[in-house]
Amino acid sequence: MISQITGTLIEQNEKEVVIDVGGIGYSIATIPTFFPVGATLTFYTHLVIKDDAHELYGFQTKDERALFRILIGVSGVGPKTALHMLSLYTIGDIVRIIRRGDAKAIALVPGIGKKTAEKVAIDLKDKLDGFVATEGSISVDLVEALLSLGYKEQQIRPIASAIDATLPIEKQITEALKVIQK
Repeated sequence: MISQITGTLIEQNEKEVVIDVGGIGYSIATIPTFFPVGATLTFYTHLVIKDDAHELYGFQTKDERALFRILIGVSGVGPKTALHMLSLYTIGDIVRIIRRGDAKAIALVPGIGKKTAEKVAIDLKDKLDGFVATEGSISVDLVEALLSLGYKEQQIRPIASAIDATLPIEKQITEALKVIQK
């Protein structure tokens, strides 16, 4: 098992980074975050072995990796879907959403339908000990609105987290669009 990789970033795109470690380039699927090429990075990793591929998933924190492992333990949630969830919501938001049984928020994640969302909420409700839930940091309605307007999930998290979730949804959308246009 490859548990951690530290090396030099040589390439990246929205879905993966390539890290050079001693002359070997490791392709790592990760949450969309952009780093300067040449930076020394450490990723906590999870290796998924399939019949046709070995896929390496990388996380900036051990908590992200731990939650990823819990998420892929649910039938119907694969590694790519779990990674989508971690790119759309913060750890605290995921924990809050699952503890509240908010299947609507879970179903906003690409690759998760209504039944799988309900299964995630039920199966994981009592399996998130050690994780701290955030209260209301991202409005699910705002995320849904931004997705419907065509924004990509990697754009949504920073925008939605910058908006006061206690505002009426119309104001949240207006404020989000102001942030986008800056």
